Amino acid sequence: MPGRRVLRPSTPVLRRAPGEIQYGTDPRWAVRLVGLDAADEEWLLALSGSGRAVDDDPAVPAARRERLVQALDDALLLVPAPPRRTTTPAPGGGEAERGVLAALRPDGAAHRVLAARARSTVAVVGLGRVGASVATTLATAGVGTIGLHDPSPVLVTDVGLGGYRVRDVGASRAKALARTIEEIAPDVRTGAGPASEPGEVPGTERPDVVVVVEHHAADPARVRELVGDGVAHLSVVVREADVVVGPFVRPGLDPCLTCADLHRADADPCWPQVSRQLRGLAAPQHEESVLAGVAASLAAAQVLAVLDGSVPRTAAACLEIPAPDAVPRLRETSRHPRCGCGGPASAPPDGSPVAARTSGGRGRG
Repeated sequence: MPGRRVLRPSTPVLRRAPGEIQYGTDPRWAVRLVGLDAADEEWLLALSGSGRAVDDDPAVPAARRERLVQALDDALLLVPAPPRRTTTPAPGGGEAERGVLAALRPDGAAHRVLAARARSTVAVVGLGRVGASVATTLATAGVGTIGLHDPSPVLVTDVGLGGYRVRDVGASRAKALARTIEEIAPDVRTGAGPASEPGEVPGTERPDVVVVVEHHAADPARVRELVGDGVAHLSVVVREADVVVGPFVRPGLDPCLTCADLHRADADPCWPQVSRQLRGLAAPQHEESVLAGVAASLAAAQVLAVLDGSVPRTAAACLEIPAPDAVPRLRETSRHPRCGCGGPASAPPDGSPVAARTSGGRGRG
């Protein structure tokens, strides 16, 4: 019924001592209720995980219940009762995602986050271990449409991480990964089917976010069209013994890859010459397991932050993930005065463009 409120789902309820109950363990929101009698404790513990509304429970006298409900309300532990069903392509109806998402939202409305993800489109360019793991993570998190861009073949060293199997070796990465995602999350649409171009996503105009995985050095020319079209994009660069996740560029809001390049050139006058050579090198055949796994998880988290309505940590920053410990280090960046990316951008790409547009309607219907 309208107005039903329940205890925040998936929050552990723990008895600390006589007359004292703790809700949650995360220091960002864990609270204690003290001064309870035995009946209070019994009622509060019974409510945990039951889905019962707190406002109409007769187990405790009305006056006492009203005071307890107010205490729960003040502690932000009460949320509107969620719908019984959630529209999401995530495996298991998004049950693995729901608890965390409900904890992070003031209203506990995980179903709204999952519904927004289901309407979203993300393209992943470069489907080695890092890109494949990003794509499968986003699929299991409930992103509705994933464009897959990489015609190169699956290597033996791709197998395992990201979902490739031995049977996929030699097949197109995009098509093999589309099969994997279909097995993991059959309701997620992919763009590796019978499309006119690799990675085209039938029925969508353009992605909400593009993840571009490159090797050695990021190439700003590849994403210039995305900047001009206002498409958010995340750079991921696999280097000798580390991976750089970021910056995440929301055109008009954040410094772009050209800004980062210009700052690098200010610090190292030889960088333009060095970067041209790096971009001309052949991509390495392999991506190390631990670095690829950590980098892919962090990249997927940045994408989901944007889809969920938050500001990603890699907006105006990069996460450098070095071997062997793979503990990320944050490096801030900023707009460069000679770039001009804060204003309207319409310059065409002068390198190998990343496909930003596909056929049909919009990614967010």
